[in-house]
Amino acid sequence: MRQTFEVAPPELLTAVARSMRNLEAKDGSPMADRVRGLIEGAGETFVHSARPQGVWESISIADFLTIYHGDGGNDRDTPLEVVLEDAVSLALFAVTVGAEVSGRIPQLFDAGEMAEGYILDQVASFAADEMAQIAAGRFGRAEQQGPDQGVLPYSPGYCGWNVSGQRALFARLEPTQIGVTINDSCLMSPIKSVSGVLVLAPIEAHVFSPAFTCCSTCTTLDCQERAAGLRVMPG
Repeated sequence: MRQTFEVAPPELLTAVARSMRNLEAKDGSPMADRVRGLIEGAGETFVHSARPQGVWESISIADFLTIYHGDGGNDRDTPLEVVLEDAVSLALFAVTVGAEVSGRIPQLFDAGEMAEGYILDQVASFAADEMAQIAAGRFGRAEQQGPDQGVLPYSPGYCGWNVSGQRALFARLEPTQIGVTINDSCLMSPIKSVSGVLVLAPIEAHVFSPAFTCCSTCTTLDCQERAAGLRVMPG
């Protein structure tokens, strides 16, 4: 099964409102009003220039493992390989917020508008990550996931999955349908895009101790927060 989808920019902006609030200056800061204005301006730019789209396509575990091992550059032990042991179903995916808003960010930096560029960059990143979660939700509903199951996205470049895995992933998924491509360095265009695999599995399968080789260099360990989020999400 292959599905494409679009999300209205205002709807996506609302979905990342909580993350955007983290950009605000502390109460009482002399910069509070200025920062709030920058955030509001970035939101307006996003609504007018973003074109959020996504695509996902089901894939068997056996076929995915061929893609996953790709060029052989993965870490010797990775969390995803453990999660896959209990996986119910998988889908490759790619999502983007579009070329126009992605291109606006370097334009702001080049014009010396550093604060504006930074805020828009953050908003677009929040939105791209939210698009991956939306893809996960749609895949889960299509697969009729149970109350004790959850879907999480896993991407090349993270959790020991070498970024070169993008080549095999893109060759199979062909996300040019939504305007997403990669260059020779496996960098995606538009830059505010996310790709990888959606894994439907028992919630507990997504819960693992950060003791893998890749975990020692991870600066966020947000896998723990992502797994915890599955426990509180409605089925």
